[in-house]
Amino acid sequence: MMKKCMIVLFFAILLMPGILGAFLGREAEGGNSENRTLAERPVLSWDNLEEYPSQAEAYINDHAPFRDAFIDAYASMNMGLFDSIDNDEVIVGKDKWLFYTGNDSRIDALGISPFTEVEQKSILIQLLQIREKYGKDRDSFVFFIAPDKEIVYRQYMPDYYAPVTDTSRAKELVKYIQENSDIKVVYPLKELLAASEDGLAYYKTDTHWNDFGGFVGSQALIEALGGKTAEASDISVSFTEGERGDLGNLGHTPMRYLDEKKAVVEGYYDALTPELLESSPETGIIRARTQGAPDTRRLVMIRDSFTEAMEPVLQKYFGESVLIDWQNIETTDIGSYEGDVFVYQVVERNLGRIPGDLASILENGGKR
Repeated sequence: MMKKCMIVLFFAILLMPGILGAFLGREAEGGNSENRTLAERPVLSWDNLEEYPSQAEAYINDHAPFRDAFIDAYASMNMGLFDSIDNDEVIVGKDKWLFYTGNDSRIDALGISPFTEVEQKSILIQLLQIREKYGKDRDSFVFFIAPDKEIVYRQYMPDYYAPVTDTSRAKELVKYIQENSDIKVVYPLKELLAASEDGLAYYKTDTHWNDFGGFVGSQALIEALGGKTAEASDISVSFTEGERGDLGNLGHTPMRYLDEKKAVVEGYYDALTPELLESSPETGIIRARTQGAPDTRRLVMIRDSFTEAMEPVLQKYFGESVLIDWQNIETTDIGSYEGDVFVYQVVERNLGRIPGDLASILENGGKR
């Protein structure tokens, strides 16, 4: 009798989520807290006969009843028992810090695999060509590298991620450019290290810097472009409770195991209100104009997601700003914007993407 009861209980456990899911419908699916697009329901046709089984499996896996609840429970077990996250792209560091291993973050943190001199020379040649094409003069172009979180907050990385060398690809590339050209290059590592002593400059559960880090990076950029930087006494920075970031989402880690703070920067040209002229996910362009801005120049900037935290500062400071997502370079007539200053920005972990980006800017970005 006991054996039969155990068999019935086993099948009940297997079937119950499906039965409740059918009864509750979409309410049982939950939301999407992962940093990816969930699979859509496939439609069977002659064209996808071979792919349909795998597409259907992906859809079922992504939309299984109570999927989020089960993933949360599994993530809780991993963090509660083993202090770990079941995702190869996320590292659990000290004091509830999460770090990224995707792209080239790992080799940046270890200080290995720098660019060869041939690669550095090739990048420099492209940068010079970009400046010639889009810059009004040698002072109106800046190559901006946003430092990896793993570099700025290295002290919170696990001990087994101690750097092998005291250098990195970014440091070596910056050094090469400065020694072999007059290209303006900004890599605000020192500024961010100093700022991190006064408060958090990056999110603890996200790959990005926060608004304070973005403010520090913006000031370094403004200074390189010959602008007027803000005095520390002009602004105030406070921190409030934050939400789970992209690294926490990758691990589906419940907030009770994490700690997050949101930076709030106040006092920076608060009287100015940028007018949003364009903001399109399809074109990847954000364009704004600010009456009475301290710098009347038009900024054109090829950027990635790190510029989101710089956006409020740059839009207030410059008379007009045009921010172009790097993924839309090939479909954007960059030259048509005729910027007074031109910036190419990339995060440190994506330095390997530079040659392709610059080639696209030169070949497909339109002509001035």
